[in-house]
Amino acid sequence: MNHNFICYSDLATEFALRLTDVLEAGPPPLPVWLDKRDLNPGGNWDSQVAEAISTCNILLFIMTSDSVDDASICKLEWTRALKYKKPIVPIKLDPTVEAPFRLANRQYIDFSSSFDQGLARLRNYFRWLASPEGAVQSLKYRLADAERDLRRAKDPAENARLQEEREQLKLDIANQEAIITDPQMTQARVQESVTIGIERDRLGEKPISTPRHAKFINPPPAVAPSYFQGRQVETQIIGDFLKNDTSRLMMVVGRAGVGKTAMVCRLLKALEGGQLPDDGGPMPIDGIVYLSAVGSHQTTIFNLYSDLSKLLPTVAATRLDALYKNPHASTDTKMRALLKEFPRGRIVIVLDSFEDLVDTETLDITSMEIRHALRALLDSPQHAVKVIITTRVAPRDLALVQLGRQVLLALDGLPSPYAENLLRAMDRDCKVGFRDAPDSLLNEARERTRGYPRALETLFARLSADRHTTLPGVLQDNAKLLSRNIVEALAGEAFNRLDADAQQVMEALAVYARPVTPAAVDFLLQPYVPDVDSTPILNRLVSMQLVLRKQGRCSLLSVDHDYAFGCLPKGKKRDRNKKNKPPFTQFALMDRAADYFKISRAPREDWKTIDDLSPQLAEFDLRYAGGDYDTAAKILSEIGFGYLFLWGFYQVLAELHERLDGKITNRTLKYQSRGELGNAYYRMGYYQKAIACYEQTVRDARDQNDPGTLGAYLGNLGSSYTELGMTDRAIIYYEQALTISRQLRDLQGEGIRFGNLGNCYAELGQIDRAIVYYEQALAISRQLRDRQREGLQMGDLAKVLIDKANYEGAAALSWESLQIGQEISSPQTSIWANCHLALICLCTNDLSRARTAAEAGRQYDEPDGKHYVLALLGLIALRQGDNEAAQEAFVEAVAQANELVKYSASNFRALDTNGLALSGLALCRDNSHVPAAIEAYKAAREITKAAGIVARALRLFDALAVVDEANVLAGVRRAAGGE
Repeated sequence: MNHNFICYSDLATEFALRLTDVLEAGPPPLPVWLDKRDLNPGGNWDSQVAEAISTCNILLFIMTSDSVDDASICKLEWTRALKYKKPIVPIKLDPTVEAPFRLANRQYIDFSSSFDQGLARLRNYFRWLASPEGAVQSLKYRLADAERDLRRAKDPAENARLQEEREQLKLDIANQEAIITDPQMTQARVQESVTIGIERDRLGEKPISTPRHAKFINPPPAVAPSYFQGRQVETQIIGDFLKNDTSRLMMVVGRAGVGKTAMVCRLLKALEGGQLPDDGGPMPIDGIVYLSAVGSHQTTIFNLYSDLSKLLPTVAATRLDALYKNPHASTDTKMRALLKEFPRGRIVIVLDSFEDLVDTETLDITSMEIRHALRALLDSPQHAVKVIITTRVAPRDLALVQLGRQVLLALDGLPSPYAENLLRAMDRDCKVGFRDAPDSLLNEARERTRGYPRALETLFARLSADRHTTLPGVLQDNAKLLSRNIVEALAGEAFNRLDADAQQVMEALAVYARPVTPAAVDFLLQPYVPDVDSTPILNRLVSMQLVLRKQGRCSLLSVDHDYAFGCLPKGKKRDRNKKNKPPFTQFALMDRAADYFKISRAPREDWKTIDDLSPQLAEFDLRYAGGDYDTAAKILSEIGFGYLFLWGFYQVLAELHERLDGKITNRTLKYQSRGELGNAYYRMGYYQKAIACYEQTVRDARDQNDPGTLGAYLGNLGSSYTELGMTDRAIIYYEQALTISRQLRDLQGEGIRFGNLGNCYAELGQIDRAIVYYEQALAISRQLRDRQREGLQMGDLAKVLIDKANYEGAAALSWESLQIGQEISSPQTSIWANCHLALICLCTNDLSRARTAAEAGRQYDEPDGKHYVLALLGLIALRQGDNEAAQEAFVEAVAQANELVKYSASNFRALDTNGLALSGLALCRDNSHVPAAIEAYKAAREITKAAGIVARALRLFDALAVVDEANVLAGVRRAAGGE
């Protein structure tokens, strides 16, 4: 790639070697491909030469009496270069030779009299070719070739292709001449067009998202072409899968280019109208969700969950959204709750290009959350959701899960006559000779391409791009090529036959690696092509089946993306810094593409949902792919805590920070990223992981002399150790954090640490000391008018007053806390206020009011309190003699507690709830739950035997044991007390 090919005969070997040396030495150094040096002895020489010509920048044809002969191998080389639209520079070494007829109109460089003078002229010619004037001359050479061939054309298909190329070349020449005439005006026009496009993207045309209550969510990953052929049998199999209520997951497996996505999208597009294709009959559909591993709507657990929720009423969707943001709820729980909302009907989810989520070695699904989601879909009770996966590779880890609910559809190439019909249907204008070709020739094309639709499309693209090539010629010249990796091979052949502008447009799309508007393409290419206007080029590429366009955004299929991106020189990371004259390399282009998303962001005040952060997330991906990890970290610092974290996207945030771990060089960004990763781990219940992050962040903050960060993460360490039941250690960190807050005169920080210390001393059973800290914390919250903390700290103070049996004081604080919670719409404050009121009424034997308060607390989806209030409700209902309600509450409490324990086995609060609820179930049903209750309490006491925690656990157990007339729970209390 990015080299200049030297075409010569043996008579000029010495000259060719010398020319190669001086060109590569510079200045400036120019890469050269010379067979004597660059051929790989172990490979096929003809294939290597063909590849070198197809990927070169310029072909230098050294003219000698031998090389200009019609029988010379050189003629094969320079005629191949013409097919690939490569500039050819004749070099006259022998003063007596004349250029071949087809090259006679090209300017030659004379080396016959002086090597040094010839070299100087050649270097100047290289520079001139790169100028607008040189570009015009190259186009004029191609126009002259086309007009000469048009005069000789006899075949109608060849004539049509030549006329189309001639008109396009005339248009290109006119555009280039306009640049030469008034370059400033052209550049101003391009800049204006790009600016308008960016503003449209920034304000009015964000990546396509579907409003709630729409029936079809997201645009499909592909649109079946008008020339779609065959697949009736396979389509019927998919239709039968959708009709069968017992089937839930279909895997459509086949190699790249076999037409998996087009077939599925064609069927589902027909279903949007309530009808199966191919006269398959009516089939009502209640909703379709399209996701893809590539593109704007990627296959992530968030997109899967939120997009499926859009099919639900607002109330249900809001409730499920709260569950999704619950950091302690497992993916299994979230998906089962979501699927439960679709008891009947027919909902279809398409997961396209799933191979990108499958490990190539283990064949396991790389996303643990997607794996759990699909398992939940297969394992859950009856629901109406079906998933169709298109993939090159079937994941192994679903192979043994509910096989009776899975269907595997293996897809191969199109048989005859469908492949032949597809070729004819694509060639509507008889431009490449397919429409009127004999059956035998098209049948051979089907056999060589194995009938893969994408291979047939790429074959059409190749012939569209190269008027010199015919289908018989392709089949004759490339028998070996067409026998293996057909789609990949033809993709490369089609790309290399495009003109330079079209290649650059495809390379731009490959750099973005997601659907983008023409404005994005123009912005990326603007430093390299001052007159860039990608719209007509994209139109041509779409008609050639090389570019996909959906709703105004263009992208490449994965095989074309891989080839086009691979054609770009990788370059160096320092290329990112060359903003004025960036080299055309992967690093420089990814940096500029990231800049596009940076300037197309919506205003900060419009950041309301994660969809509003799509430009930032796209920019992050490009900065990361380009190795600009520090800038990627800065992007996360802008959208992390204040947006993704507060919105509950802890898993998303953790995954992004995990990618950066160990790659950031800026010390401040490094410890900020690690600290935010710790925060995400903490909210998900991964306390040991959080501690590891916090400890490193504390060390870095000390090294950076950053007391604010140091104090914050010392406090976070204290909170993590509190969750692990290591209260004494937590106190040490809280006190250190409190000292720093006082030094910094950080009143809010002081209030938080006073509250933290109050919690710790309450757990240790040192109630009076806890009250002192709580009162100090409460006073600061009131001074700062922080209603959220004021309400929570009132609840904390009420809880220790209950420990002291000061029920009147506790009730007053709890009622005030509840009022604040309702005033500021805080589920956390409200659920705990109701819990405390229910506990007070239980302790004073006012069971009716206790149940009312517990029922009120039950309505809040707050993970840390939900299991507790459910167990409390079960206890109260059992005391009232309502065994049915008690049993229901205890079962739900166990389920909620188990979810927390799944995330953190050290969650002693959830284990205590489990012990209490299982004990309650033993009294409701039978004593078979007693061993499990004992084990739950034992597990909790192995984590902590802090006096305050044990006293609270025993208080609830004793309140339950009041109804244990048969002494069923005789051995449980000892476990609860840690004996």
